[in-house]
Amino acid sequence: MGLDEYRKASGLRLSALLTQLQAPASFLLTCDLPNEAVLLTEKTTVTLKNIAISVELFFVLLFRTRVTVGENFSITKHDYSYDCIREHGMMIETPVYLERYEAVSPLALENIERMAPNSIGCVFEKLDLRDTGLINILPKLRINGDSEIGWFSVTATRREHVAEVLAQENPFCVGRVKNMNLEDYAVGVITKMSLKDCGIERLNLTAREEAHVAAVLAQKKPFCVGRVEMMWFDQYAVCVITKMSLKDCEIESLRLYATRREHVAEVPKQEKPFCLGRVKMMWLCEYAVGVITKMSLKDCEIGTLWLDATRRENVAAVLAQEKPLCVGRVKSMLLEEYAVGVITKMSLKDCEFEYLSLYASEEAHVAAVLAQENPFCVGRVKNMWLREYAVGVLTKMTIHEDNTMEEFDLAGNEDQLSGILGEKDRSIELGRIRLSGFEVPERIRWKLRYTLVDGEGKEVLEEESDEEVLEEESDEEEITTSDGETSGFDDEEERS
Repeated sequence: MGLDEYRKASGLRLSALLTQLQAPASFLLTCDLPNEAVLLTEKTTVTLKNIAISVELFFVLLFRTRVTVGENFSITKHDYSYDCIREHGMMIETPVYLERYEAVSPLALENIERMAPNSIGCVFEKLDLRDTGLINILPKLRINGDSEIGWFSVTATRREHVAEVLAQENPFCVGRVKNMNLEDYAVGVITKMSLKDCGIERLNLTAREEAHVAAVLAQKKPFCVGRVEMMWFDQYAVCVITKMSLKDCEIESLRLYATRREHVAEVPKQEKPFCLGRVKMMWLCEYAVGVITKMSLKDCEIGTLWLDATRRENVAAVLAQEKPLCVGRVKSMLLEEYAVGVITKMSLKDCEFEYLSLYASEEAHVAAVLAQENPFCVGRVKNMWLREYAVGVLTKMTIHEDNTMEEFDLAGNEDQLSGILGEKDRSIELGRIRLSGFEVPERIRWKLRYTLVDGEGKEVLEEESDEEVLEEESDEEEITTSDGETSGFDDEEERS
């Protein structure tokens, strides 16, 4: 018998069997299954209560029958070594990996809509839902607040995929999530989650259309995301940060990236600036640089502020500001390309930088700075690096008079150094600089006014070689003890 004939014969036998069975109008699923076969159809109402079943069985019932969820119901990972139906509390709660990328039937959506919130007990190890109406089941899940989810990712390119979630009045718990990724309409789901004690390691939000973030921007009150180590927001999702309550947060890394003006159009419309709290590294790219004008950074602690803009339009909103921007307490600041011009709009007089780095690969990148009539002050700076066309900014910069730089590194070609070479001799004041960290081309040194000092802050002659000074500092760091042994201390300990 050929394969086609076998399938045909098997199908006929199955059809004959189905005609002998009658589908009940309702069916209560229990551990004690009936001895005879029971036909369950889309017209059969299957009640799930006081039991725990495997996730695979749950989805078969969800997609092919009318499901009613009662009390004490939970789902767990499908395991062939265990029964897929057990009494409530008797099945081992093995974490579930929930992954669905396909559309679901209207019947399944009706089933989900009828379910009460927090009615399905479960533990997840990973959740990945993409462009599926199954996303709407999230508020129906009863996830323990102490359970840990390694990966929580939801993508929805159609609003109906998240409509049921957005209609929820009360937030739902997702447990402790290490990595959360929300894309397109799914970005709005974040406003319906209870994340205060979640402790997210990395939060990624991406929205490719303005409509994707409409639900978030419509929020009147800011929502809390708890403790988040890393936050990366792309495109229209950049605006979402204006609706977050981050005042008491400690963020390791914050990156905002927007390649089009429309991506950040909603930011200037915000009446009040938003507070960030403590951020170790903040990176604003392209049009997202303009978001800094709406940040309340006066009392903020930022480890590293990195601004990067490859087009003049990226920084137009910032350069149009009349009032200077307060960036709070910033330890290190890196400005690249057109973002170099933003430094003229900052209030930095009272700042104390560990590192200040400016880089510009084109002359146009620093045109806004060089067009300034009045110089700008950068406060105190320990280490300063100027690269390529950014070296010209030095002619418009003043440094706090009581300042000693550990390192001053300036590098550029003849064309890039031309602005400095056109200045009067010894007209650019730099203050005190450690000789060991003084890296400046010989041909422009006579345009600078500075005092070179050794490791103890004592003035040294410029003619003295770097090798001699380094050797002298090394000798000073070695302290001979009474028994002839030597102990060394690094510069930082010695200075303290």
